[in-house]
Amino acid sequence: MGWIVGKKELEIVNLVHEHLEKVSATLMSLKDLLEAYLSQQFDHIAELAEQVRDFEHEADVVRRKVENIMYSGAFLPNFRGDLLGIIEAADKVANKAEYVADVLEIERPQIPAFLHEEIKRLLDGSIETYNALKQAIKYLFEDLNRVVEFVDETEVKEHEVDGIERDLLRKIFSIQDISQGQKMHLKDLVRSIADIADRAEDCSDRVQVVSLKRRV
Repeated sequence: MGWIVGKKELEIVNLVHEHLEKVSATLMSLKDLLEAYLSQQFDHIAELAEQVRDFEHEADVVRRKVENIMYSGAFLPNFRGDLLGIIEAADKVANKAEYVADVLEIERPQIPAFLHEEIKRLLDGSIETYNALKQAIKYLFEDLNRVVEFVDETEVKEHEVDGIERDLLRKIFSIQDISQGQKMHLKDLVRSIADIADRAEDCSDRVQVVSLKRRV
């Protein structure tokens, strides 16, 4: 575990990994929800949306456990704040996934069929961005030399998501036979899915700063 040696510190590292897995589960549940929604399996939408919320809540619970242990004296104060910042930033990924689930279940946007595959690609790209972040955080505790590799990958994946997002928005606003209101509704959905990748990249910036501090 590299430079992590204390018992409380090891407990926190394990909880951090658990939190990251809960966020992953939130994202994969959102993927299941989106696929069901696009396939018009509307009988399952409420149940799948609730699964997203359940995993997001579980991630919150683990995050609070980390905070409680940290404030009981684990890690030096300067690193304590840095690590809490990383966990809070990663938690925002799950929060945005929950927001997208709410949009799909409650608002029920009308998504033209020719956009379906590209919207799936957008979510897949956002999930890949988060997965790169997850590796960066893992190596923050195990091998500082590898952190930058996955920070860079996070940035590359987020840039790819940006491209998909722009293409989708161009297509949405070029559609002639839907209302401006429907276009704005679709814009919110697309931007919210892309925000998952944005939040992952924001978190990776924090990881990079902390990794540089650890080398000093």
